[in-house]
Amino acid sequence: MSIELKVKVKSLAEEARIIRKEERKLHGLERARLHDHRVVVVRDAARRTLVAYQYVRGRDWESCASQDPYTRKRDWPVIAKMIKKYGSYGLANSWEKLAA
Repeated sequence: MSIELKVKVKSLAEEARIIRKEERKLHGLERARLHDHRVVVVRDAARRTLVAYQYVRGRDWESCASQDPYTRKRDWPVIAKMIKKYGSYGLANSWEKLAA
């Protein structure tokens, strides 16, 4: 199990909570920019990280990814990179076969 991915998942969740709290204090364009960052950038990173974390832990990542219509084809190279970085050598090789 990868403790680094676990920490990354928790930190992304906390980042979303902090941004949401700060959004409430702002109005107009500043709020819209923060909201966009949280919804687009942070949420995508969290989704990709969770799929990689599921795979590294040996969980059923396919059910998580297949039911999620937002897991796009462009996400797979990023997920594969995380699996290579945080997973074992065998996991990285097996992921490349699945993603192809």
